[in-house]
Amino acid sequence: MIYKELDSKQNIINTLKNLLKTSQSEKQKALIRQDLQALKNGYEAEKQNAYYIDFYLKDSKNIIVLHDIRIEYNGQTAQIDHMLISRFGIELLESKSFIGETTINDDLSITVKYNGKNKSFENPIEQSKRHAKILHEFINENFDLGKRVEILGGFQIENIVLLNPKTTITNKKLPRGFFRADSYISKRLEKIDNLNALDVIKFASKMIKIDTVKKIANFLVKNHTPTHFDYEKKYRVPKEKVIVEKEEILQKETPQIKEILTVGSPCPFCKKPLVLRNATKDKPFLGCSTFPKCRFMRRVTKEESNKILNKAT
Repeated sequence: MIYKELDSKQNIINTLKNLLKTSQSEKQKALIRQDLQALKNGYEAEKQNAYYIDFYLKDSKNIIVLHDIRIEYNGQTAQIDHMLISRFGIELLESKSFIGETTINDDLSITVKYNGKNKSFENPIEQSKRHAKILHEFINENFDLGKRVEILGGFQIENIVLLNPKTTITNKKLPRGFFRADSYISKRLEKIDNLNALDVIKFASKMIKIDTVKKIANFLVKNHTPTHFDYEKKYRVPKEKVIVEKEEILQKETPQIKEILTVGSPCPFCKKPLVLRNATKDKPFLGCSTFPKCRFMRRVTKEESNKILNKAT
């Protein structure tokens, strides 16, 4: 069962693309490109890995799937790419995708070689364990899973790293906890099928009711707080340049706004009246009177602005 889909990151990607086009600093553009590429790679990996998970589990009655869950608790944040919740426990799945030759080191940190340069990344299992600790405390604070489960160590949370199938891995054998996304679920189901009697008893002793599983899943979805990062604030591209670019994008996406517009004309987006504004001195534009609720804008020349003002008087 799929209780939550991935949050779309397209708006954030569009913001970075817009900043890249309007920035006048080559150094700043390089930083924006880096953020944009990392965001796009991560988003694509999450979407592809979500596809493999959903393919096997979308019709499951015993496993609930949550994609892209972010929980804030006691001043800390747990950002989880994918989560599987069943009567046996929770699996936190961390999506990873790298461009270049990728090596998982003995300490489970990751080294990626690309264009002759090496870049290091922290151990994703440890990262996932930090999220698991926050999640464990959050669930225990809000759910009584019973003395039996508490005595046996609490509701189990397992940490897994899913590697995008397109990632080039140099390791002949993946370390424990690392799996290719296209094979993880099938291997997981195979492992369950091959449990011996002792393992079955061990897992059964910690099982909770499926109704409780559903309550936990619904509670996590309800408390999900989407990621928001203000890239415009980070890069501080001059506002008037951003305004021009946003206007050009709107005109390309919405041809009907190319009609003749003036003060009082209905906004092409929300039909509220347009007003004359100034981004900076001598840079007038027509904007929606409901700004910031509606962000439609159309640049006008100084001469056009004067004609509009003369008509108004």
